[in-house]
This record gives sequence, structure tokens and C-alpha cells, in this order.
Amino acid sequence: MAKEKALLIYGDQALLVEEELRKILERVGREIDTEFNLDFFQAGEDSIEEALGAAETLPFASGWRYVVIKEAQRLSPGEVKRLARYLEDPPESATLILAAVGLKAASALVKEVGKRGRVRSASISRREIPLWIKNRFEARGLHVNGKALSYLRESLGEDLMAIEAAVEKISLFHEGRGTVELDEVVSLVSPSAERTVYELVDRVAVGDGDQALKILRRLVQQGEKAGYILHAMESHFLRLLMYRALREEGRADPEIAARMNLTGNREWVIGSRLRPQYAAFDEDRLREALSLLVKAEYDMKTGNLGAEDALLVVTASLCKLADPHRKAGQSTKNP
Repeated sequence: MAKEKALLIYGDQALLVEEELRKILERVGREIDTEFNLDFFQAGEDSIEEALGAAETLPFASGWRYVVIKEAQRLSPGEVKRLARYLEDPPESATLILAAVGLKAASALVKEVGKRGRVRSASISRREIPLWIKNRFEARGLHVNGKALSYLRESLGEDLMAIEAAVEKISLFHEGRGTVELDEVVSLVSPSAERTVYELVDRVAVGDGDQALKILRRLVQQGEKAGYILHAMESHFLRLLMYRALREEGRADPEIAARMNLTGNREWVIGSRLRPQYAAFDEDRLREALSLLVKAEYDMKTGNLGAEDALLVVTASLCKLADPHRKAGQSTKNP
């Protein structure tokens, strides 16, 4: 690798950051004797002075020394300032490598390293994840069919660590060198609880009562807390109400995304969830939905209904409310 005085690797996915760091260290291992000229430190546990002191130590029987600081997102503002002073006059024979997860591009650490060193973002887009999964199987000598790949993607979302663990598990259990099919993936991989709650909320919002109740029962069996499920529903219907209000004000989706402080893939949240779902609800229906959720919370807290029963009742009622054949103003209460 080029002899930078400092290199920062950062990204939202710990797996990608670790892989990028591993690739660099493999090259380093071909250049130097790593036993004497490669040191590792952990931000938050080891002091910045220890790490910088190692970087300022002359290499042993080699022309270069490397010092790695992991978890660099945990460096305090004072430590970042100390690092900045070090970078003003770094040693002539050392490279400082920092690895950080969850660091923002506008952070002080990115800016300071970028001034005198190199910054590398380890990232992957949502659209690249299916190909990434396919490549993980191929690296193990296996082919995965489209349905199995889609199931993995939908079940585990964007958690690459969870996907990698699932691919490893499937590969260990897979017999022979043939194609990985959907049935064996389903038998070995369960959707993450958070992902399943999102699916439940989406099924409720489009009035798919059969699937919503199946998902709800699965979540309850898995031990998911009723309060968390109810909160997810409340948050989503409040978001739908706000989205409707902003649309009626004539605001465009990019402005709506900014006003709602949407994180992650804003285009996907609006295009695949909010815009299709809000069309099924006028303002009265959305307010009725929130009233149903408030009542369910009241029933849980007062003991009028058990937590599971309250969730089943409100889920069924919300699905009826979202039914496109239900007339405006028609009550969800049984006659």
C-alpha cells in the first residue's frame, strides 16, 4: 500500500469496515515483520497517547511501522484534537490506521484525517446487497437461486453481519455442490424480530389481515414485547398522518423527507411504504387508527385485556380499517 501517514476506514456496516481493514493488513503482512512492527489499540479502552507513542517508535529491522486503532468512533473530542496535533508533524516511518463504525462523514475525525491523510468509506448500497449475498455463496463454492436470495434479503434486511452468519450456516448444512434452494434457507434462517415487526406494520397498513395475524402470532411466540409492537404501529400511523398532512400542503417528497427527519434510504421509505399506504387512509381513518391504538395501550395497562389479546384485537381492527372496500366513516366495531 502507499505510505500514507494516516488512513481512516469508516462505514455503517462493521463487517465491511473489518473486511477493508483485513485487506490492508494482508498487504502490510507482505511488507513488514508484523510481530515487531504492527500494533493494535482499541479506542475507549486504550489511551490515544499509547497508540501515538507506538507510532512514534522506530520500526525494528524494517523500514516501516503500522499502528491500528479500532473503534475509532469512540475517540473523545479531546483525543481527536490530540490526533490532529500528531498529524501536523507525524513520524517519517509510520502509518496510523483508524477503523470506525457508524461515523458520520461530517465528523471531526473524518475532517482531521482527511486534511493530512486519506479517508476511505467502506459502504454498500441497498441495490448491491443481493449481488453481495450471491458473491458470499460463490466464495464458498455454492450457487443460490433467486427465491432463496430474496428470502435472505427480506428476512435480514441490511444487517450484513446477520446475512454473513446465515450464509455460513447454510453453507455448513448444505450437502454437495448444488444450488441452495428456498426450502433449506427457510428452515435455517428466521427473520430478525425488528424486520418482522416492520413487515407486520406494513401488512396492517394495507389491510392484509390474514398475514398480519400470522406474523403477530409468530412474534408473540418468539417472545417479542407487546409494548414494542404497539409502539411500532403507533409510530407508523403517526408518520402516515404527518405524510398525508404535508402532501395536502402541496409539498414534494424530498421536502417531506427532510421535514420528517427520515433516516436511511428516504426514497425507499416514501416510495415503498408511505406513499402507497397513505392512499388507503383519509384523515378520519388515520385518526381512528390512532384511537384504536390508544385504546389497546389502555387495555394493556389497566388489565382490561391481556397483552396478546389486546394486540390481536387492535391488529384485526386496523386491518379492517385499511380495507379498501370499507366505506368512509364506517365503524370498525362489530354490529
